[in-house]
Amino acid sequence: MDNGVGFGSEAHRRRARTLVWPVLPLAAVGWWVVGALPWIVDGLGARSPRTWPADVVTGSVTDGYLSLLPFTTSRLGLLLTLTLVGGAVAASATLWVHPLGGRRLASSALAVLGALGAAAYTISQSAGATRQLGTEFDRDDRVLIGVFAVAVAGTFLGLALGLVVVRAGPVLRAVAAAPLAVALSGWVGALLVALRGSERSRELLPWTPLVGAVVVGLALAGLGLRSVGRAVAWSVALAVVAVCTAGQTAFGHLASLLRPRSGLPHGLREHVEAGRDVFLLALRPENQSWPLYAVAVLVGAFGSAVLWRAGR
Repeated sequence: MDNGVGFGSEAHRRRARTLVWPVLPLAAVGWWVVGALPWIVDGLGARSPRTWPADVVTGSVTDGYLSLLPFTTSRLGLLLTLTLVGGAVAASATLWVHPLGGRRLASSALAVLGALGAAAYTISQSAGATRQLGTEFDRDDRVLIGVFAVAVAGTFLGLALGLVVVRAGPVLRAVAAAPLAVALSGWVGALLVALRGSERSRELLPWTPLVGAVVVGLALAGLGLRSVGRAVAWSVALAVVAVCTAGQTAFGHLASLLRPRSGLPHGLREHVEAGRDVFLLALRPENQSWPLYAVAVLVGAFGSAVLWRAGR
C-alpha cells in the first residue's frame, strides 16, 4: 500500500507540473512575498522610524499608514533591490513546468503577467499611501514619478535577468546572474536589519557580500572552463559584478542627495554628476573587493571540478 501511495503521489506531482497556469500565481506571490520580504518583516515600514505628518497630528507612534513597498526617496536603494530580486524570483516560477513538458513561451508569459500584476497593485497602493500621508517632498508628483520609474525599471530588469538565468545557456546565465547576485547581497543585508535591527546587525552586514560571491561562483561552476571562450566569460561575469557593485554604490549616493532643501529640481544635474563621480571612483582597482572575487573563483573552480567528475 505504501508503494501505491508513493507512486500515486509522484504521478500527481508529475501531472501537476504539466499544468502551466500555476506559474502566474507563483510568480505574483514570489515577486512580492519573497522580493519584498525584508520590508514585510519590517512590518511594512511600521517598525521603521517615521516622520509622517499623521504621527504628529494623532500623537501616536503606532497608528499610521502601511505601504506595501518602501515608496520614498530615502529608501530608493531598498526599493530597487526588492524589485530586482522579486523579478528574478517571479521568473524562476517558470521552473514549475516540467522541462519535458515544453511550453516555454507560455510559462514565461504567465510569469511576466503574474509579476506585473503584483507590481501594479503594490506600486499603486504604495504611491497612494505616500501621496496621502507622505511629506510634502515625497508627495510631489515629480518625486512620485521618479520613485515609480525606479520600481518599474527594477521589476522589468529583474524579470529579464531572471528569465535569462532560467532559460538561456551557461554563458548568458553566468553573466545575467552577476547583477542579481549583487542585488541579493543587498537583499540579505536588508533582511538582517529587519530581523535584528541596525545595531545588532552591524557586525554581520560586512559579510553579506559573501552571499553574492557564492552565487556568482555557482554560476561560474555551471559555466565551466572547457574552452578559452568560457574562460573569457568568467572574466566578463566578474567585470559585470564590479560594474554593478559600483553602480549600487553610486545609486545609493544619489538617493541620499534626493531630499528636501537639496536644490531640486534645478540641482538634479549636479547630483547625477556627483553619482557618476562616485561610480567611477568605485571602479578603481584600489576600491575593488578582491577577496570576494577570489571566493567566487574558488567556488566556481571547485564546482566545475565536481561537475566534471560527475560528468565522467
